[in-house]
Amino acid sequence: MTSVIQKTSNSTLTNVECRGETVKESKEPLAKFHTSINVKGQIVLPKRDREVLGLTKDDVVEIIVRKIETSKSEIKILGTAYVVAKLSSRGLITIPEEVRTELEITESTTLEILLVGFHKFEDLISPKGKQLLSKLSSKPFRILEPDEEIILLEKANAYYSYSI
Repeated sequence: MTSVIQKTSNSTLTNVECRGETVKESKEPLAKFHTSINVKGQIVLPKRDREVLGLTKDDVVEIIVRKIETSKSEIKILGTAYVVAKLSSRGLITIPEEVRTELEITESTTLEILLVGFHKFEDLISPKGKQLLSKLSSKPFRILEPDEEIILLEKANAYYSYSI
């Protein structure tokens, strides 16, 4: 997965004209929460958010990671990064090491996470990929009879063409 790092203090507020006045309009994310990373550089997408959006293991999420500093009256954004990552079975998302290093994120750092997109795993793979993955998840091996080996080799030769 890839990540693009942006050091900025901009927020997601934009100027919009409303009834003749300029006001700030917020672009709302699908979910927003505050957290810190664990020792492995992971955060947890809250269970309720996963349930509401129907997110499960191997789904791909797009998040904005904000390193923030809080005081009584304000939240200061010290840096942001856009991350695309795969979701684990318990909702874990790994923040890439490059992002953690560039934004100087440690276990004591407060993060604000904005979920801005997600993609269901089954929508990302082809029918052939789904078939292969179902074989992996059920029983990824079987003992072959001699004629089964020949059939599998013929299928492989038909599917993969080699030129010398």
